[in-house]
Formats: sequence, C-alpha cells, structure tokens
Amino acid sequence: MNQELVSRLSIRDHVGVALRSARENWRFALSVAAIGAVITTLSTALVAATPALGLPATIVNTIVQAAVYAALTVAALYGVGEARARWTAAGFRVWAAMAVIGFFLFIVFFVITIPMMVALFSGPLGPYMPELQAAGSDEAAVFSVMERFAQENAGTLLLLFVFYAALWLYMTSRLYLSAPASIDRGRILTFETWSWTKGATLRIIGARLMLLVPANILAGALAYIVGALVGVNPITPDPGAGVPYLIFVLASTFIRFALYFSLESALSASLYRRLQPAEPAPAAS
Repeated sequence: MNQELVSRLSIRDHVGVALRSARENWRFALSVAAIGAVITTLSTALVAATPALGLPATIVNTIVQAAVYAALTVAALYGVGEARARWTAAGFRVWAAMAVIGFFLFIVFFVITIPMMVALFSGPLGPYMPELQAAGSDEAAVFSVMERFAQENAGTLLLLFVFYAALWLYMTSRLYLSAPASIDRGRILTFETWSWTKGATLRIIGARLMLLVPANILAGALAYIVGALVGVNPITPDPGAGVPYLIFVLASTFIRFALYFSLESALSASLYRRLQPAEPAPAAS
C-alpha cells in the first residue's frame, strides 16, 4: 500500500465526504430505501402467514439488503445514473462478498468462543452450576439464576462484550473495502482487500465510530418512536401484532436503509478511493 496515502488519511475528511455524498444522493437513497423496505415488509408478511417460509424469506432479506447497499455504493462511487444501470450485478457481488465474510467471521468467533466458554464455566459460572442443574428444564428458574449471575459478575460480562465488540470492529474494518472493491473491480473480492487496509485500520475504525455510531443511535431512536406510535414494543416487537407490526417493520427498515446504509456505503466508497491499490498492468502478449 502507498504509505503516503495512509499518512494523509483523515478521519474527519472521510466522514465529511460521506456526509456530502449522502446529502447529494438523498433523493436516490430515499427511493432505494423505500423499495427495499417494501420488499422486506412483504417478505415479513409472507412469513407471518406461512411460517415455513422463514428460511427463504431470510435469504431474500439478505439479498435485498445487499442490493440496497450496492445501489447506494455505486451512487457514491460513480453517481446516481450509474447506480440505476449497474445495481443488479453490483448487488450480486456485494451479497456474495458479504456471505463469504459472514461465514469467515462465524468460524472465527465460534473457535474463539469455545475456550471462552470453558473458562467461563470453570471460573465465574462454576458456583452457579449446581443451581442450574437443579433447575433442569424450568426456564423461569434458569433465567433467575442467570440473571443473578449477570448482576453479580457485571464486570466480567462487560469485559467479554468489549473483547468481542473490539474483535468484530477490527476484523470488519480490515475487510471494509470488500463491497466497493467488488463493485469497482467487477469481481467478488474479500480477503484480497485485507492488505489494503494495513496501516489504516485504526483510522477506519475511528471514522466508523464517528459517523456510524450516531447514525445507528438516531435510526434506533426513530424506530423506537415509530413503534411507540403504532403500539408495538420496539425492543421485542411481536409478529402477532398484525398490521401495526408490519407498519413498524416498514418504517424501521426504511429508516435504517435511508440513514445508516446511505452513510456507511458513502464512507466505504470514500475509503476505497483513497486506499485502493493500482490495478496491475496487463501482461504483454
């Protein structure tokens, strides 16, 4: 990687670029978010009517998310005109790249969790094991024991949460250029982008925290308000609530797509422009 580019990498610069890009493309972002939210809501309604379709609907929802993110990323990279022409192929590449990365993260966290659980059961959770065994299949009793464990070991659980959050943030930041790279290079790129972020990871993390944490909080707050207005508990929404639940799904999904996805795609596009390596020259024939 060009170290001069890394040294010029500014957190505020990329956050500013992302905000300007989102502001310039806000009409397109709203239309894409609306389409994605409608499809997601229809999928949710179908699952409510036919629970057996839960798995296919989940896959459809991941494809919708990838397509929305891809369209917004193309708009950030090339403009709205290109987004309308290229979103289909871009959506497929983003979905495939995210599937590969998601599976990789699952394996990593699964492997790390095994020794963590062993240490937890042999350490802080050990004194509570007799009570858990005595509780057996009594869910209320098990929950009561685990609630007491959490209250009496809040520091330990907080450290575990911080560890997992930091690991997830680091690894996703190292692979943060996968989506725009897959779109721009016209092929699915995942681990090839790992080396591109070397030396810039902390600044990528800083830009994500500065821009996306407030965006996520705002999106969550707006969704909470919507839930309260339609009579749905936004913390644990009940699919059995019928139409109010579907209204909540439609509004909260639209907010997340239009606000959070719009800013994140713009940020990843900005970082990609600065950190991408030059394409190798074609071999002479």
